[in-house]
Amino acid sequence: MSDTIARRGYHHGDLRAQLIRDGLVVLAETGTLGFSVAKVAARAGVSSGAPYRHFRDREALLAACAATVAHELADRLAESAEAAGDDPVERLAATAGAYALYVAQHRVGLELIYADDFQGAKYRELQDAGRHFIDVMLPLATAAATADTVLGVMELLEAHLALAHGYATFQLQGAFGQNRRSPGDLPRLATTAARALITGRSTAAVARG
Repeated sequence: MSDTIARRGYHHGDLRAQLIRDGLVVLAETGTLGFSVAKVAARAGVSSGAPYRHFRDREALLAACAATVAHELADRLAESAEAAGDDPVERLAATAGAYALYVAQHRVGLELIYADDFQGAKYRELQDAGRHFIDVMLPLATAAATADTVLGVMELLEAHLALAHGYATFQLQGAFGQNRRSPGDLPRLATTAARALITGRSTAAVARG
């Protein structure tokens, strides 16, 4: 559904799915602090009470949006790894670039997916989506860190995602200053930094062994 149609008001179809799509737009515009059910309803062109037929509260709608982000991110990162070829280091490094670009464009990422407020059992949809994200990323990290321990693999994955998220956050916050990068620069920059991180940790793991 186009923005033009959405602004005219919601008339038919899957309202729950529409609210999630519009919720993601509101998140990109306002962040989580400015997110509200009323704003999402207004964008969808429905009454302020209509979303509550599908979501019990603001947090439930946010969690549904987060689940969508997790699935989209996982698919985007899997595609970037496949496009990078067969080398395990390049496959993992490429996901840093894809992650940074996604977050810069959509203004949401792991800070929403793994927020403490959404870790309860009632957010099963989000938990399943989070597992899907890890199911994509963990094999890539394992393959790129063949000489490391299980703990080392997890630490590599954490550092890798922190690096990717950091590049996106710097872009969004203007931390690059006068040399602020365009979103198009982020994949190359984040991928290059991730490649150095992965190879450096792998070299250190071999030396320890």
